[in-house]
Amino acid sequence: MTKWLPPLRSILPAEHGSWFMLGFPLVLGLLLRPSLAGLCLGLAALSIFLGRPPLRRVLLGQRDPAQIRALLLLGALAIAFGVLALAIADARFLIPLACVAPLVLLALRADLTRTTRSLAVEMAAQGAFAGLAAAMLAAGGDPLPGALRAWWFVTLVGSANLAHVRRWLGQAHGIGHSDLRRRMIIVHVLHALLVGSSALLLATRGVAGILWTAWTVLLYLRALAPYRLVPARTLGWREGGLSVIGLALLWRALL
Repeated sequence: MTKWLPPLRSILPAEHGSWFMLGFPLVLGLLLRPSLAGLCLGLAALSIFLGRPPLRRVLLGQRDPAQIRALLLLGALAIAFGVLALAIADARFLIPLACVAPLVLLALRADLTRTTRSLAVEMAAQGAFAGLAAAMLAAGGDPLPGALRAWWFVTLVGSANLAHVRRWLGQAHGIGHSDLRRRMIIVHVLHALLVGSSALLLATRGVAGILWTAWTVLLYLRALAPYRLVPARTLGWREGGLSVIGLALLWRALL
């Protein structure tokens, strides 16, 4: 970037998983209910997302003028896009945003203090990001029950994947048997809940719902597979590819 703003790499979050957390609900919302208001909400969320690194640096006392200008610019963009969405769409989209606001604050606080490694915090962040899909659907005219259903499945599939990755990383780092067993129990619970919810709420909606439910079963079987050493980078790209497939299947199932 110019001297007026910091280098682009300094404001791009380094965590690949957080990009998928944002991208999955953002793209799903645009696919399910494409609208100008929804696009504005997505751009507002992206501005807030990119504003996290400069905000963290400013709060930690790094008074770099370029970082402060980047924070002010991204904050202004988030407000501008949010106001534009409110001017275009029915204010009902504020309801899902208000519901996930505590999750947003919890995840943001953990991020700013760098305490983001617990599964509970990561699930809170997933639920906060999923609120974006619900808000975009509401802004596009979807009834609130439909927005809630989208939030539920985005949160659930993301949390199940997080639990699986944390279990894998635990085995890779050689954590104790009791901790590993506890992580595996969480994997079972979240995947069983995902499969059950899909069978109950989506499998009856036609072929697309059946395909999505079958996909959740495959995700469960993937999580139950014996541990095999894989480079973390390879795991990240593999999970990202699975997320893209899941996004396409969930989109069709929720139509």
